[in-house]
Amino acid sequence: MRSDRYLLPMKVPETSRQGNHPEERPLQPGARIALDRIDLRILAALQQNGRISKVELATLVNLSASACLERMRRLEKKKLILSYHANVNLGAVMPIQMFLTEITLGGHRAVDFWRFESSIEKERQVIECHALGGGIDYILKVVAKDVPAYQAFIDDLLARNIGIERYFTYVVTKVVKSLPQFPLDPDDRRERRRERP
Repeated sequence: MRSDRYLLPMKVPETSRQGNHPEERPLQPGARIALDRIDLRILAALQQNGRISKVELATLVNLSASACLERMRRLEKKKLILSYHANVNLGAVMPIQMFLTEITLGGHRAVDFWRFESSIEKERQVIECHALGGGIDYILKVVAKDVPAYQAFIDDLLARNIGIERYFTYVVTKVVKSLPQFPLDPDDRRERRRERP
C-alpha cells in the first residue's frame, strides 16, 4: 500500500520551550515529523525560488493562499525552513578563489574535536566544514581572493594550536556542478524512475 506521507528526522532545538500548543512542544530526541506530498512540493519550490510570491506558490501546489501560508508557517515553526537567502554570484562581485582542504587532527578525543570545530565556526572564510569518517577528519570549503591570501589563512589556523596535525589543499579550477537545493519533489523522483531504461 502506497503512502503519501514521508518521515524526516528532526533535530531538537536547544532553546525549545514547553508550550500548550502541540506544535510549540519540543520534539523528543529521534522524533520525526510526517510530511505529505504538498509539504514536499512547497519545500522544493522554495528551495528553487525563495522569492516566489505566496499566491504563485499556492497555485503551484494547488492550495488556497491562506492554506499555503498556514503550511509555510508550520514548516518554519518545525525548523524545516531555516532561512531565505540569495545565491550571490561572488565571482562577479570580487576576485575569489575556492579551496578544498583536508584536515587531520593530532588527537581524537571529544575535546579535540570541540576545540577545532569551535574555532572553525568563527571563520567567515570557511563556508563549509564537514566531519568525515575514514582516513581524514574534516574537509573544509574555503574562499579567499587568491593563493597567498589562502596560505595566510592556513598559517593563522596552524599558529592557533587548535589540533591540526596535517592538511592537504586542493585548488578548485572549475565548478562543474553546485546545487543550492536538495531534490525533494516526490513527483520528480517518480518521473526519473520511469525514464530509466
